[in-house]
Amino acid sequence: MNVPNTRALGRVGARRSAALAAIAVTSVLALSACSGSGDDSTTAANSAGAKSTPTSTASSTTGSCSSGATKLTMWGWPTGYDLVVKKFNETHPDICVDLENAGAAGDEYTKLSDTIKAGSGAPDIATIEYFELPSFEVTNSLVDLSQYGIDTAKSNEASIAWQQVSQGSHVYAMPVDLGPMALFYNEKELTSAGITQAPATWADFAAAAAKLRAKDPKAAITNFDPESPQDVLALMQQYGAFPFTYSGGAKLGISFTGAKQMEFAKYWQDLIDHKEATTAADFSPQQWSDFDSGATASRLSPAWGPVGMQLSIKKTIGDWRTAPLPQATAGDKASGSWGGSTLAVVKGTQHAKEAAEFVKWFGGSDEAWQILSGDIAGAFPAYVPLLNDTTFQNKTLPITGDSKPNAVFATAAQNVQAAQWPPIMTAALTQWTSTFAGVTKGTKTLQEAFTEFQSQLTKYATSQGFTVTGSN
Repeated sequence: MNVPNTRALGRVGARRSAALAAIAVTSVLALSACSGSGDDSTTAANSAGAKSTPTSTASSTTGSCSSGATKLTMWGWPTGYDLVVKKFNETHPDICVDLENAGAAGDEYTKLSDTIKAGSGAPDIATIEYFELPSFEVTNSLVDLSQYGIDTAKSNEASIAWQQVSQGSHVYAMPVDLGPMALFYNEKELTSAGITQAPATWADFAAAAAKLRAKDPKAAITNFDPESPQDVLALMQQYGAFPFTYSGGAKLGISFTGAKQMEFAKYWQDLIDHKEATTAADFSPQQWSDFDSGATASRLSPAWGPVGMQLSIKKTIGDWRTAPLPQATAGDKASGSWGGSTLAVVKGTQHAKEAAEFVKWFGGSDEAWQILSGDIAGAFPAYVPLLNDTTFQNKTLPITGDSKPNAVFATAAQNVQAAQWPPIMTAALTQWTSTFAGVTKGTKTLQEAFTEFQSQLTKYATSQGFTVTGSN
């Protein structure tokens, strides 16, 4: 497999063999030699919430701290986190949290792996995206927060979020935000083509795409970036075609060429072939231009998408509306999740109890979420009291006029099945771009890319000591 020497990730399983654990530890630490790919969604999202500077710098969050407070160091990059940390320090005089930016996503994970390997320099608390948690769980690098009463926060967290931070009775992080997906569409463009209702199924969506194209040969129904793994995987998840199964141990399921996966690939390849879906890079100037000109009439958007999108367009502000994602089967309510982060307490900290108190407050308090969901941070909550709050659901944005996108996304958040992230996720993300670039260029079909990727990941996982079950 043509990837850098990277880590084999994995969830801690009660029956994991000692040999597999040793392999995974070696692979995790080897990542320090390369830069992690990370999840671009969190950084891009937070023009709606998570811009960062990839340098390790201390923030000014400790100004209100008392000299006798227990001092904690936190690594995190999302915009607005400094405001939340300041609020905590102001209201919790016995604990002082110093927020540092150690780089976004993969940059932070590489540095975190380095410090864990070195045995010094690691923070007490780290921002870790859901899909990356297994890489630190498998090396026993995170504190099990269940011993500090974190379970009392469970009832206030969306089910999908809690499932991704826990294994049995063990809880390895506190959920913060989520990225449930919905159809974000330009109402004027669809209406002008005679499409008066948002497509309810993917078959309806394809029919709407053809109708839109018939009206305007330059128009596309949406953008599908083959080289962006997180959103493709989120759509596969929603379609019932998520390609990985993993529940610990040495057995790993990889299924990119199963019947449902190939059905998904054919669906999108057909739209691409008919030029009814564009393949511009996500978050690129071309993508924003297509949305703003009306050339692309909808976006398959995560909940954090509209806030950032309205910073990148001008002409169609107010024209966009939100509907549930089209369904594979009429009447279903499935959604996928693209992005989302947690706060984990790093093993080795001398102040695990205080760190657990902080992360629980950060992801699970009204006070913190008043800031996190505000205009600066723009994070979409995994916090159920806010998801269910009518004021939050009724919030409008300039891009959506008087419509209420949060209400649709809040419902979507309750209809996402948690993904079983594989123990080789970093390797998969690293390889993805080169394998799928041909789909963008038109030299390879999505079905061919899926088939190639199946072979590459199977070979890699086997080399890391996993027994791979293939497509069905």
